[in-house]
Amino acid sequence: MIPITPNWRLVLRTFGKSWFKSGSLMAEFSESFGSNITRQKSSLALNAAKVEAELASKAKSEFIANMSHELRTPLNAIIGFSDMLGTLHISDPERVNQYSGYIHEAAEHLLALINDILDVSKIQAGKLDVELESVDVGDAVCSCQLIIDSKAKEKDITLIFDVAANLPKIHADPLRVKQILINILSNAVKFTTDKGKVDCKAVDTGDGYVCISVQDTGQGMSETELDTALRPFGQVNSGFNKQHEGTGLGLPISNELTKMHNGSLQVQSSKGVGTVVSIFLPTVKHATGTSPVAMTTN
Repeated sequence: MIPITPNWRLVLRTFGKSWFKSGSLMAEFSESFGSNITRQKSSLALNAAKVEAELASKAKSEFIANMSHELRTPLNAIIGFSDMLGTLHISDPERVNQYSGYIHEAAEHLLALINDILDVSKIQAGKLDVELESVDVGDAVCSCQLIIDSKAKEKDITLIFDVAANLPKIHADPLRVKQILINILSNAVKFTTDKGKVDCKAVDTGDGYVCISVQDTGQGMSETELDTALRPFGQVNSGFNKQHEGTGLGLPISNELTKMHNGSLQVQSSKGVGTVVSIFLPTVKHATGTSPVAMTTN
């Protein structure tokens, strides 16, 4: 007999042992129907995997093409100015200091590029570790302010930092938190036009997290561009359309580092209006169930 459900609706099984007599029309139909569904699911999964692989390959190809330019620029500066110092026998202390400064600046830029690439590789391989401890949010923001301030002055951008009083300490890796903030703040300054404004605020959300938000008056992004910007190796402007220097790894690295802290990174952006990046990091009490004072005395 054909099994009937309590509400008397016929159920057609497409897997497991057939309910129908072997060789019957219904048995053949059931077997064919189930096979078709399985093939369709497999086909959809393969197509999705193929599209994902093609997108990843395209993004990596564009990334490598952009990186060739990004790496050559500081390397050429280092080689050019060091060659001038060595072959022209420059004795003027002012010019020596100037050229040495250019070499140092180019070397720092090159190191930052290499560090970004290494961090992405470690994150994708699951080999990047964070050393969690009690971190003062105000100190972390202040240390980043000193670094970003000079970049903002070059474009006459107004920087506003507002850290709420008596913020609870967060459970985080201080070096990685600084890296996250510098990445986000640098992007905000980079993509904000001259005489624009960048606001950085830190508040207690009241539910065990501290929110550090960075809002700019830059060019903003569409939803499609935002998806691209959050992908490793994805760049909103690449190739001939590229308008700003950099690897485009800052946002995806910050996103992954935030997740490694059991936090979250949220981005809201409007084309032609600006972008708001909010970083939520757990407090010491929320993450460990222990107050910062108790942690230091044990």
